[in-house]
Amino acid sequence: MLALSRFLLRSYTRKHAYFAPLAATLIAMFLLYTYKPNPVMDSYAVTSVFLFVGSAWLALTFLNHGSPQQEQLHITHIGGMKRYLFSQILALLVPVAMCTAIFMLYPIAAQMFDRPVRIGEFLLAVCGHLVMGGLGASLALFFQSAWMPNGSRAVALLLALVIASIGAKSIAGLLPEQLRWLRWIFPPVSPMMDALLNGGAVPPHKVWLTLGYGLAYTLLLGLVYMLLSVRRDART
Repeated sequence: MLALSRFLLRSYTRKHAYFAPLAATLIAMFLLYTYKPNPVMDSYAVTSVFLFVGSAWLALTFLNHGSPQQEQLHITHIGGMKRYLFSQILALLVPVAMCTAIFMLYPIAAQMFDRPVRIGEFLLAVCGHLVMGGLGASLALFFQSAWMPNGSRAVALLLALVIASIGAKSIAGLLPEQLRWLRWIFPPVSPMMDALLNGGAVPPHKVWLTLGYGLAYTLLLGLVYMLLSVRRDART
């Protein structure tokens, strides 16, 4: 599976489809740090949202870069759909981890913060970025061309879901009281952003529970994607 993940990444990078989402995400980060000093956790909360959006875009271009015929060859070669899906998801996590490293280390190396970053804050921000990035990538799984052949519609729906996830708290505030529970259906971007922003004002276990909820949501999306993909493959 590792060998196939490396092959998928090499195939993806040869086509340069990664350039636009990666460049846009990094430019957003550089614009955020145009001026200094900046508050530590506030800045990391914002860049985690940048990573959520960028990962969704990056994952969609990754998932769409190959052909159906090539995918079938990979499935046959590796020995089944499940192994192929694991390889695919593993490959998606590599750019998420790389972007997390950049977002975490650049402001420290460039001395963009108003004070040194504490170890606890650093660990919290790393986990927040990884979960946010993984969540964005997991959303894109359901909007790839293999699932939605109409590319324009897929991009529009994914963009709408990304925007709704970021603004879920505000959207819920507009709903009647009996319908505000619907905010928990949306990907938990807003709660995780609030947890990172207010990490020093709330008990640490609540912050970690919020990130754990985001991780569970991400893993659930991945599990659903794999189950539905295996079922679709069995029908063909």
